[in-house]
Amino acid sequence: MSAVFVLGVALVGALVVGPLLNHAITWWIGWRVVVPPLLGRVPPTAELGHARARCPACDARLAPAGLPARPATALSWRCGDCRGRLPRWLALVELVTAGLFAAAAVVIGPHLVLVPVLCLFAGLVAMSAVDIAVMRIPTRFVYLTAAVVSAGFVVVSLVDGTPRRLYGAVLGAALYGGILLVLHLISPRMLGFGDVRLATLVGLAVGWCGWEAIYPRLGPVQAVLNAGLLAGLIGSVAGVVLLVQRRRDRPFPFGPAVAISGALVALAVL
Repeated sequence: MSAVFVLGVALVGALVVGPLLNHAITWWIGWRVVVPPLLGRVPPTAELGHARARCPACDARLAPAGLPARPATALSWRCGDCRGRLPRWLALVELVTAGLFAAAAVVIGPHLVLVPVLCLFAGLVAMSAVDIAVMRIPTRFVYLTAAVVSAGFVVVSLVDGTPRRLYGAVLGAALYGGILLVLHLISPRMLGFGDVRLATLVGLAVGWCGWEAIYPRLGPVQAVLNAGLLAGLIGSVAGVVLLVQRRRDRPFPFGPAVAISGALVALAVL
């Protein structure tokens, strides 16, 4: 695989997609978590105006006119006006996005399927960041990512002449979403419905990626089971670490484990 192609995809993740994700993350947390307790309601989108990223210290705009955000990495993690340090998670989102984009470029190459996979990874990064910050998975993020990824998979399946591959996506979504739905009904406190939505999205992706003509059912099922087992392993390790650190049992976000396992399995089976 051409190093120039991989580097180009990684730069798109770090300098274009990553800042847009940071803008979406801060926008959602601000207007869905921070503002409602102050106003006693969730403000409608019409009241938001054209929000853009701002420095938390001096409130200076971090993006030029017409753009919602600028890369924190390009700003050297400092505000251009007051030179104050920007939150480190802004750069972390950009770097993780760049890493995932580069990994996808290495595994898939310049193929049409790279587009929906990159969209999937971008959505997973945004949902994981919000879940880590406030232990909620934005429904809008899930639905938007699912719509874009599904449309991409439909186009790729038709172009490649494998429309039956969409059956694997449906089977994977139903299986993974159904498993976590049962766990949610058993213990809603430990597993929120946002995790069920996320698992349905991940199941759709890994089911499509794991489909094979000779194993039209077994391939998607195996991919979903692998993703579920890996998510459980990651969640268990994270739970033990947090339990030791906090010295008491408290809920923790499971969405990132589902997202990480989904991304890894999708790359492994493509």
